[in-house]
Amino acid sequence: MLTDLLEKMGFTLPQHDWQKPVVGVSACLLGQKVRYDGDHKHNAILVHQLGPLLRFRDTCPEVAIGLPVPRPPIQVVQVDDTLRVKGVDNPQQDVTDALEDVASRFGEPLSGFVLKARSPSCGHLSTPVHNTTGQQIGMASGAFARKLHELFPRIPLANDSDLEKPAFLQSFLLQVYCYHQWHHNDHQGQWLNAMQAQSEQLDEPLHSGLRHYLDKLGQAMH
Repeated sequence: MLTDLLEKMGFTLPQHDWQKPVVGVSACLLGQKVRYDGDHKHNAILVHQLGPLLRFRDTCPEVAIGLPVPRPPIQVVQVDDTLRVKGVDNPQQDVTDALEDVASRFGEPLSGFVLKARSPSCGHLSTPVHNTTGQQIGMASGAFARKLHELFPRIPLANDSDLEKPAFLQSFLLQVYCYHQWHHNDHQGQWLNAMQAQSEQLDEPLHSGLRHYLDKLGQAMH
């Protein structure tokens, strides 16, 4: 149980919504029909397992920049040394800057983000990259996700597909709660030391994953 894990690590379970860490979510994962094909990608793990423990702040970056539902598809294209998000059928359409602006306006206080895998806007290191002739040549992040990570490099990010792995789900939730407490703590150094000690009771791979994340938070203080 995720609640047992949080209590084991010394976190107080939230009794009210305002006490829950705020996590951004790609709106289609909550069942909103905002995808390019007019459908959704409702994620039961997100809604039913993480939902009671987190407060969601949803967005669809593509809708936020004024694209319709349904809409012609877009894709990530490598142009020289840069990645651009362009229309599949209309390569003159370039929405990269607009999608990045959505991330810039999103802001904190977010404690994490669950993103739609492979999306040209939201995918986190999972989105196909094409060359200018349409051939897939690699993988990267979508424009919104890339900018989000650039602006807030310490908040944990997850693709929806990652949540299907129990170990990842547990690790992500722990990192979200850790970031939430660290960010709102007036004694961050003391809190980090206490959490490092608390993490010793975790089994692998949770233990090493959390230690690595806590080290990352510690580096932000220097």
